[in-house]
Amino acid sequence: MPPPDTRVTRLARALPLLLAALLALAAVGTVGSAGCDDPARYVSTPDGISLVGGCLKPGEIDPLVADPADHDPAARRG
Repeated sequence: MPPPDTRVTRLARALPLLLAALLALAAVGTVGSAGCDDPARYVSTPDGISLVGGCLKPGEIDPLVADPADHDPAARRG
């Protein structure tokens, strides 16, 4: 029978591998259940090209309230 500290060393070596396997299973489960039943598509309308369908509704997206040039460092150089 091996000394008791050998079992602790084996457990310490196997624990990260076991944790990685559990995280991988959780990731696979998350990705598998994250699908969208109605994928979005682009269609041509009289006003131009429009995105139709998808999992998000227009009310769920926050509009851009600031000027896009505020985030462009080249626009601030003057």
